[in-house]
Amino acid sequence: MTASRTTSGGSGSSASGSSASGSTGDPPGRDTAAGEPPPAYTPVAKGQFDPRSLTDFQLDELTHRLIGRITRLIRTELRLDRERIGKLRDPRR
Repeated sequence: MTASRTTSGGSGSSASGSSASGSTGDPPGRDTAAGEPPPAYTPVAKGQFDPRSLTDFQLDELTHRLIGRITRLIRTELRLDRERIGKLRDPRR
């Protein structure tokens, strides 16, 4: 049994060795992207929503609205996971 493990391990290492040697080079898209500047900001047409024009108060308001919804969704997911594994009570509370 040890010989069969060695044989399968040897073929597995040669296969992973060939894939590892192919992945040692940098990805082709990475070299070109590093040398180029990021794309320029395209202005939004008049009358449309521009997120860059939001005030600090508006950003805070948006954050509070999103946090409430996201928190509710996460709590629901956690409760469903506890139900799935059979632990309905959260011991941390």
